[in-house]
Amino acid sequence: MSWVTIDRDQCNDCGLCAVRCIRCFSMQDDEATVNATEENCNLCGHCVALCPTEAIVHHKMDESNFLPVDPKLNFDTDQFIQFVRKRRSHRHFKEREVRREDLETLADVCRYAPTGSNRQAVELKIIQDPEKIARLSNHTLDYFIGLMGEIDARMARLEADGKEVPESLHEFHKNILRYKGMEVAREIGLDVIFYSAPVVIVFHSSNAATTPKDDCVIAAQTVNMTAMTMGLEACYIGLFTNASGSHPPILEELKLPDGHEVYTTLILGYPKIKFFKTVDRMPIKVTWE
Repeated sequence: MSWVTIDRDQCNDCGLCAVRCIRCFSMQDDEATVNATEENCNLCGHCVALCPTEAIVHHKMDESNFLPVDPKLNFDTDQFIQFVRKRRSHRHFKEREVRREDLETLADVCRYAPTGSNRQAVELKIIQDPEKIARLSNHTLDYFIGLMGEIDARMARLEADGKEVPESLHEFHKNILRYKGMEVAREIGLDVIFYSAPVVIVFHSSNAATTPKDDCVIAAQTVNMTAMTMGLEACYIGLFTNASGSHPPILEELKLPDGHEVYTTLILGYPKIKFFKTVDRMPIKVTWE
């Protein structure tokens, strides 16, 4: 049985549905027909959204959540670019709790971010427990300190055997030297991973999704920009994302569903620091063909 039906009394057979979705719709004798099933419908909802006469009904989707598009709603390009440039990575937050209602709004907006093949596999773990955040922070730094020890030992073995240390290993070793300083900072009570943020948002997905990394990053940036409208600021925490994939204490703490991986992580809160100007960036390299 088709997931989608067409109200013949409403349909004007304009054919837009068949133009947009050739997998489910077709025109037969100038009449729109549909056969949408699990095999060919990916629940994008475009057929309902583009029908000018509201003749299409999707029985697997919430029809009340198809809201009218305001044709007058738009943003001035220069102002929008200014808003994009206003975003900064914030690592200093006020000791102020983020309202649950605002976090629920940020979580909900994620479902409207695009995903590969419309798989909608992104899930969030929103952490506000300071003790849990502290444990995850410590596990993350422990992982990189252990990694630094492994690199030191590997370089020492190569040198002891009279072998040349590859330049790539030298570069990697130089990059991870900062973890020694982070360890010292932790000893004096600083959170060097999450910066004592009141909220940590972990974006994870099934690794069987079409584009899990892209999906999670797009969802995170959607949250990031939406949060700015609430007076909240955020920062991506790549160290935690990188460590989460192979450090058992983090995996045990997170308890993600089977087959899921962390693909990006945000910290979030009310900023202590205010920026008065946007910042400069190198011109982007573009190839025109």
